[in-house]
Amino acid sequence: MFLVIGVLFGGLAAVAAFVISYNEYRQRMLRLDQNPRTMALGTAVVTFVFFFVACIVLAFVLRPPA
Repeated sequence: MFLVIGVLFGGLAAVAAFVISYNEYRQRMLRLDQNPRTMALGTAVVTFVFFFVACIVLAFVLRPPA
């Protein structure tokens, strides 16, 4: 159950992070060797991992007592 929630909300957060950061990176003056798409993809991956790991940790913390 928590893994489904983690994947769902992690995916939504990653998509939002990609769109927002891609728009910001495109508007900034970047060096020629910087690609805004790959930089935004890195931000999205970090966001997804953060939400997924946070969901797993919260699954253990909020587990009902045995």
